[in-house]
Amino acid sequence: MRSRAEGGSMISRLWLVAAACMLCGFPLACSTREGASPEGAAPSRQVVAEIGGKPVSLAELDAWIKEDLYKREMAQKNPSELFELRSDALDRMLAERLVSKEAQNKGLTSEELMKEQSAKAPAVTEEEVAAFFDQNKARMGNQTLEQVAPAIRRFLEGQKKQEAWTKHLDDLREQAKVVIKLEQPRVKVAASGPARGPEGAPVTIVEFSDFECPYCRRAESTVKQVLDRYQDRVRFVYRHFPLGIHPRARPAAEAAACADQQGRFWDYHEKLFSGGLEDADLQRYASELGLDTASFQQCVSQHKTKDVVMSDLEAGKAAGVSGTPAFFVNGIMISGARPVDFFTKVIDKELQQGAKAGS
Repeated sequence: MRSRAEGGSMISRLWLVAAACMLCGFPLACSTREGASPEGAAPSRQVVAEIGGKPVSLAELDAWIKEDLYKREMAQKNPSELFELRSDALDRMLAERLVSKEAQNKGLTSEELMKEQSAKAPAVTEEEVAAFFDQNKARMGNQTLEQVAPAIRRFLEGQKKQEAWTKHLDDLREQAKVVIKLEQPRVKVAASGPARGPEGAPVTIVEFSDFECPYCRRAESTVKQVLDRYQDRVRFVYRHFPLGIHPRARPAAEAAACADQQGRFWDYHEKLFSGGLEDADLQRYASELGLDTASFQQCVSQHKTKDVVMSDLEAGKAAGVSGTPAFFVNGIMISGARPVDFFTKVIDKELQQGAKAGS
């Protein structure tokens, strides 16, 4: 039997897990291979030695040195990844303690408390089911609303219950006056390169990117949303980080730097992320933008901007960049094509801290 003070990490994620899988009956989000373990990922039964005929498994060996393995793994991690790991763990730890305390005060188990709060979620209406179907019709295949309505309803119910539970956790944090003192690490990164936004903006975002990277292309829409939302409060700087696995990334980066010499970096940048990267493409974009094509071609063929790209690449490596896209928001690293809400959370906090410092 579970105790009344059981861990909150499972509780806080229970409805999300359930909701994510409720629609597996039709092609919406879940994949049959997403949950599969890679080959060799769990060698717990592998025998590494025998003592008196008794086997010693790899799992036993790793358990024996788990602290050393952990320290080595953490030492190799990027500081921002370690912060995210600790931040997520801290959220779960706080939730566990807050839920345990409230459950004990009410004489309930943690599951009972969760059910009590989740029951306060509003009912799902027929209109909401129909609206969800219309918004995701392309993913439904040939199935009709009548066929998928029960699954949609279960999904939306799970979503609303999760929202109700999350709100309750937020209320508990507020009542307990939780103060987070875990600080995000900052890295000094020079904001040198093509830029958008005023130099005096309170928030500077430096991106290290690769024109051949699909995740960098995906992040472009997020960057545009951020710039549209914050206007003159954010300055955005682009720096090159062509990965070795992308053969056309470096030529594209050098070509973009050549376009920058003629004051058209951002227009050229947009074409690179929306089209091909072959030599003919690079020259064609220059013509379409009305650049001095002879000067551009000479710049590209003689690799006149090679040092610019290499300087960015070295600066990125020194800052801990190992993949793209990588962003630094006032020195706080954000790795990967994260959703816009991830950026706004960091930016809003930076703006709030700046306002406090100036008051």
